[in-house]
Amino acid sequence: MNHINLTIGILILVNSCLSANILAFLPTKARSHYGGFEPLLKELAVRGHNMTVLSPFALKDPPLSYYHIQVEDEILAMDWNPFSVAKHFKPIFIPFMSWLIWPKFTEMTINKPSVLKLIHSESLHFDLVIFENFFHESFVTIGHKFNAPVVQIFPSVPNAGVAQWYGNPYIGSYIPDVNSGFSDDMSFMERLTNTALSFVYTALSSLYYLPKQSELMDKYFNYTGWETRPSMVSMLKNISLTLMNTHFSIGTSRPLVPSFIDVAGMHLRPASTLPKDLQDIMDNAPDGIVYFSFGSVIKLSQLPKDQFEMIIRQLGKIKQKVLFKWDSDDKIDFPSNIIIRKWFPQSDILGHPNCVLFITHGGIHSTEEAIYYGVPMLAISVFGDQLHNSLVMQNRGAAIRIKYSEFSEDAFEMALYKTLHDKSYKEKAKELSVIYQDQPLKSLDKAIYWIEYVIRHKGAHHLKTNACELTCLPESVGTQND
Repeated sequence: MNHINLTIGILILVNSCLSANILAFLPTKARSHYGGFEPLLKELAVRGHNMTVLSPFALKDPPLSYYHIQVEDEILAMDWNPFSVAKHFKPIFIPFMSWLIWPKFTEMTINKPSVLKLIHSESLHFDLVIFENFFHESFVTIGHKFNAPVVQIFPSVPNAGVAQWYGNPYIGSYIPDVNSGFSDDMSFMERLTNTALSFVYTALSSLYYLPKQSELMDKYFNYTGWETRPSMVSMLKNISLTLMNTHFSIGTSRPLVPSFIDVAGMHLRPASTLPKDLQDIMDNAPDGIVYFSFGSVIKLSQLPKDQFEMIIRQLGKIKQKVLFKWDSDDKIDFPSNIIIRKWFPQSDILGHPNCVLFITHGGIHSTEEAIYYGVPMLAISVFGDQLHNSLVMQNRGAAIRIKYSEFSEDAFEMALYKTLHDKSYKEKAKELSVIYQDQPLKSLDKAIYWIEYVIRHKGAHHLKTNACELTCLPESVGTQND
């Protein structure tokens, strides 16, 4: 009995020694981004770390060492129709529009009581800071405020403008920019165009966009001791670790420096049993089930009436039952094979062996889930990374992509027929699933390992290469004196 007590005591002592105080600075209201990293925050607390999470999204049933700081909600101006915008949308202009729009969102996010209170707090101590860097470069200064190593997380693949600070190779001849509209199988002219775009995005970002983030840093992050703060560029180059929501099975293969770690799919898990009514539908579908969902941001009720009728008309012709995520209360006579609900347990549906096709917008989490469960996709891509994700999957043979700007009933009918009857799409999806799952560590375990590695090695700055010092932007950018 004494030996058991001694062992327990040693384990408690070891756990106490290994635990760290970690701050996750995630004040932005972007549920689709936050959801991919929420399992990481929870697991860090489960494994004994003291987690403080500043976020608009509270965790259900949090562990004892998980402390949530609620960020005040706001009413976002989301009355725009993404389908209307997509008809005239050119992905190549996304960076330029982002440089105009995102500093405003960043300022709106910082200028909230809970965020400002944390920035000006005096008694808190953290051993590590985590923040999302999706056009929020000014957030990096929270590491200086708490004198702690910094881990940045990305909801997708960092672009050339981000890669430059860490010396991560970003070679336009074979790494397509997510906004270029190109896959990794580029012609000579596409390679030349992609290279030029990468250079333009990087140069203009440094000269025009980053100074705006620096101004926000100086305006709002004026905590005690800010006078000793290095430039924003210096702090960006000093980030210890970058966790990316990507993997070569669902994206483009590319070289990564040791501090860049791909952790796509931390939210993925084996499918669970469905609610009884859905389980009966899925189990008793001899021809299979088609699942139709455009995620949590795009509302299908905003589709133009004629296009909505096109989709419903074609879905009504197939012999499969269709689980259709529909956000409206409007009374519509759907065909008998279409089952509508405002919410479906997406992962558990995709993980059921009778799910034969996923009709999706091509968002990153939906793409990850489709590949994890080996389900082919018909992607109607509207904007953002959806266009790139679905293009990659099409080139891998696991999907057919229809750009919404080119949507027609004929194109949808042809793609629907082909993905349902050509077995090669299912075979390729299964093949990619095997590739994705064949990893030495699950993505969540990998992320935990490297975060704890950074803590153990006090920032682990040996992971960086000297290429970090070879940037052309002056060190003075991002200081109070600019």
